[in-house]
Amino acid sequence: MDVPAGPHFLESEWVIWEHRAPDKNKSYEDNMAKLCEVATVEDFWRAWNNIPKPSEIFYDGRTRKKFASRTVEAFSVFKKNIKPEWEDPANRSGAEWYCRRAFTMPQLDEFWLHIVLGMIGETLDAGDEICGARVVDKSVNGRTMYRLELWFRKNDDALSKELLAKMQEALGKGAQTCKWDLRSH
Repeated sequence: MDVPAGPHFLESEWVIWEHRAPDKNKSYEDNMAKLCEVATVEDFWRAWNNIPKPSEIFYDGRTRKKFASRTVEAFSVFKKNIKPEWEDPANRSGAEWYCRRAFTMPQLDEFWLHIVLGMIGETLDAGDEICGARVVDKSVNGRTMYRLELWFRKNDDALSKELLAKMQEALGKGAQTCKWDLRSH
């Protein structure tokens, strides 16, 4: 089967963000930076292949690496025009599924990739409920800890259960290693 030449447009446009280590002289919003916008499959892979994986910069039990000249504590991928912050109107009445644990670095990278691919490929959500996802380095005092989050627009019981089931399916066998918790925004 021949695949037509690109570009291959995504259903939604997405923005990839980085969240830098807090600078007390800046607001939360000032510590996050938009890395790029993606509208096609080709845009996504061009960007994704040039942004470090969490394992390449998050604390690994020995060191926290710098990305360029800055410390990055999280990455997020959110729909265009939705900021990765609770105060954004699309997120205010929503919720998130999150798993906080000490993943192995390969598992963290794999889960992050699968959540993002399921999200932008519209296999986790055929509607317009997902706002975005984040991967966060929550390591402190020499102890590794990471957090995966899937944010959605409304805190609806049936919707949240459906999204959890689809996310766990996308993550495959390793999904049972996560205890997923629901948090309202």
